Amino acid sequence: MDEYFTTTLDKLRTDNYGELTLVLGNESCDLDSAVSALVYSIFLHWQYQQIKCKVCTKINRNEDMYKDDIFLAILNVDRDDYELKTEVVYFFKEHGITAEKLIFRNDLDLKQLVPTKRAKVVLVDHHTLSSNDQFLTPYVTEIIDHRPIDKSSWGYKEDTRSTIETVGSCCTLIAQRVKDLAALVAKDVDFFNAYPACSDMLHSTIILDTVNFSQDLKKATPHDEDIILFLETLLKPGDYEAERKSKLDRLSQAKSDVSSLTPAQLLKKDVKIFGSVLVPSFPILVQEFLRKPGAQQALSEALAKRECSVALLLGMDYKEGMKRDTAVYSTQTERADRLSAFIEQWTSPPLQLSPLAPPSEAACHYYKQLNLTATRKQYIPVLNEYLNDKRFI
Repeated sequence: MDEYFTTTLDKLRTDNYGELTLVLGNESCDLDSAVSALVYSIFLHWQYQQIKCKVCTKINRNEDMYKDDIFLAILNVDRDDYELKTEVVYFFKEHGITAEKLIFRNDLDLKQLVPTKRAKVVLVDHHTLSSNDQFLTPYVTEIIDHRPIDKSSWGYKEDTRSTIETVGSCCTLIAQRVKDLAALVAKDVDFFNAYPACSDMLHSTIILDTVNFSQDLKKATPHDEDIILFLETLLKPGDYEAERKSKLDRLSQAKSDVSSLTPAQLLKKDVKIFGSVLVPSFPILVQEFLRKPGAQQALSEALAKRECSVALLLGMDYKEGMKRDTAVYSTQTERADRLSAFIEQWTSPPLQLSPLAPPSEAACHYYKQLNLTATRKQYIPVLNEYLNDKRFI
C-alpha cells in the first residue's frame, strides 16, 4: 500500500502523469465513503499495473515519453475538518495511513485541474452531485452507490457505468466490483491477497455499517453477508464472531467519541445538504446535542453559512440498545412547521415519529424516532418530495 501512496503522490506533485482518475466520496466523509474511495483508487492503480505489464515491454515502450496514469482518492472534506471524522482518523491510523498520505477536497482546485487534464471522475457512496460539484458531471465515467436511485438531476453521459444497489454498505459494492474486475486480469482474489489491508478495511466498514448484521436494525442484505464471508476466507480470523464484535466495538467507540467537539464542529462532522435543507447526522442523540451550550446559535450560523432555510437533525445511540431521535429547526418558524408536518405524515416507510417537548430551550420540533431502521438514506425520498412540493417551499 505504501507503494501506491508514494508513487501516486509523487507523480501528482511533479505533474508527471498521463490520465488522471479521481475517485470522489460523498460530503459526509464517513468511514464508508472514505474507505470506498481509497480502496477503489488502490485497486484501479493495481489493475492498471497488471494490464500495463501484459501489454508493454521495455522493447516497445519509450520510458522517456510514456507517462503512467494515476488514480487518486479524494476525501470530500477540507483538510482542517479531517479530525472531525473521528472513526476515519482512528481507523486509517490503525492501518498506517496518516493525513499526510491523503488528498482532501481543498488540496486541489478541481475546477481548474479537471478541465485542463485528461481526467475522469468516479463517484462512490453517492450519485447526486452537490451544487458546488455540478461542474464534474461531464467527467463522470462510473458510479458506485448503495442509496436508492435518484434520477431527478441525472445529467451523466449515456455510457457512464453505474452500480447502484441498496445494500448495507457501499464497501460491499466496492468489494464485489473489485472481485469481478480482478478476475478479468488475474484471479478474483489476487488484489485482496496483494493488499490485505484493503480486505480488512472493507470487512471492518461493512461490519460497522450493518452494526454487525443486527437483526433489529435490518440494515444488512444477503449481498453484504456474501461479501463478508468472501473476505473472511481471505482474512482467516481465528474466531469469526469475536473478530466481528471487536471491530464493531472499537469503531463504534471511535465514531461516538465526540466529547471534545463543539456544537459547530458536530454540525460539520457528518452533514449533507438537500436543496435548502441541512441534514447533519450525529453519533449521539439529538437531545444530547441540543443540551450543549451554544447549540442553537451554532445551528443558526450553520444554516446561514450553508445558505439553507431549515435543518433536519438525526441522532442515534446504541450503547445500551439502539435509540434514534430527530429534530427540525429553523430561524423561520413557518419553515420548521412545514417540514415537521411533512415528515410526520410520511408513510413510505412510516418514520414513526413521536412528538416530544424539546430537551432544551431550543425552538424546534423534537421527536423520538420509533422506526429504528430508518437512517438518513430513508429520509432522502422524503426530502426530495418535500422540496418538489411547492406548497412547502
